[in-house]
Amino acid sequence: MDFKEITLLTLSSLKERRTRNILTILMITMGCGLLVSLSSLTQGLISFVEQNFKKILPNQLVISNSEKIQQSNLENIQNKLQVLFDQNLTMIEKRIPFDNDTIKYLENISGVESVDPAFQGMTVIKSGNNSEISNVIATSISSLKNIVPDLGNNQALQESSEKENFIVMPQKLSKTLLVSGGGKNSSSSSSSSSITIQGINQENIMLSQQTESNNNEGDNFEVIATINSTGNPIIDNSVFIETDKGREILNKSNDYDLVFLTYNDIGKVDAIVKSIQNHFGNQVTILNSLEIIKTLTKFIVGVSTFISSIAVFSLIVAAIGIIITIYTSVVERTREIGIIKALGGTNKTILSMFLTESAILGIIGAIIGILFGFLGSHVLLSSFLFFLSLPIKISPIFDMAEISKILITVVGLSIFSGLYPAYKGSKISPVDALNK
Repeated sequence: MDFKEITLLTLSSLKERRTRNILTILMITMGCGLLVSLSSLTQGLISFVEQNFKKILPNQLVISNSEKIQQSNLENIQNKLQVLFDQNLTMIEKRIPFDNDTIKYLENISGVESVDPAFQGMTVIKSGNNSEISNVIATSISSLKNIVPDLGNNQALQESSEKENFIVMPQKLSKTLLVSGGGKNSSSSSSSSSITIQGINQENIMLSQQTESNNNEGDNFEVIATINSTGNPIIDNSVFIETDKGREILNKSNDYDLVFLTYNDIGKVDAIVKSIQNHFGNQVTILNSLEIIKTLTKFIVGVSTFISSIAVFSLIVAAIGIIITIYTSVVERTREIGIIKALGGTNKTILSMFLTESAILGIIGAIIGILFGFLGSHVLLSSFLFFLSLPIKISPIFDMAEISKILITVVGLSIFSGLYPAYKGSKISPVDALNK
């Protein structure tokens, strides 16, 4: 009996026991569909994380020589002086100096395109009757174009290369201070808005509320550009001013607080980070978007693996269903097995019949399951984002290599599940079979 005859005989048997086989296929479909959906959703979420974090720190490392980058809860300040006593405001002594020698060392690391040092500190920013406490980063205009690449095309910034009293601020702070700004995506020219900046340091940190009416209003600055939200908390919560003015206002020496390091090859990031860590030990803090991506990816994969175990249990249940289906088929077709053997059929022929039956069940279930997974992943994701009203765009990504692995696994499991009942059927004696 050739393969074609075995296949036709198997299809005839499947048709006769249609209801039972449909239920078995349904179990396979559910398990396979869940695996495909989870795989595509995981890949889509990982891609979403990678794309967004690469936008936050595009080709950049941020290096700090203190234990923490100064930060304060700028979103929930009701009293402007409250931040002065807030534990979130950290003024930690530096562990190593960021001087010219440090800058030269970083510039000589292979793969480094530019090194842009900056001063950082907390200040009170005033515009008319409005004032806010904000983080200030002091750097040169050429460095600012590296730190926020989209500012490179800003005309006002290019024309202000000789100015010292310029300020570039995030758009949300400009709205709070009622500073007018343009509307380009990441940077825009602003009408001449006068801003004053007063530094906050350890000497005046315990000043009373009368500080706000102090006659020392600081220097006047002109807002030349605003920056739309980038997702990078350092940029989105900081105003940028010129290096020398920042040194003066923040009362700094020549020791920088931050270094923005731009690299030219993403493949060299790990080597650059290792070089920095080997040179400075644990005395610097490195903010690296790739490390954040790796950590989040591991977390996503871990959660996905845990959830995928549910789908695996579904496949195990389906495998048990196949065993029951094929074994029942063997019992019901005992006389048919005897006839086939009486006509010259071998044990191998009977084994092939039932293994082909289990394989067909697996193939049909896997194909329908893959289609179900394609549809289900889109429906699940769209429903999830809709009901939570999340303004984000995540699309499932279907990796054909992963789907092929799932297909092979499901079909292989189906064949394996049918192995025992097929073997039992092949060992039935034709005499005993025909007597029943």
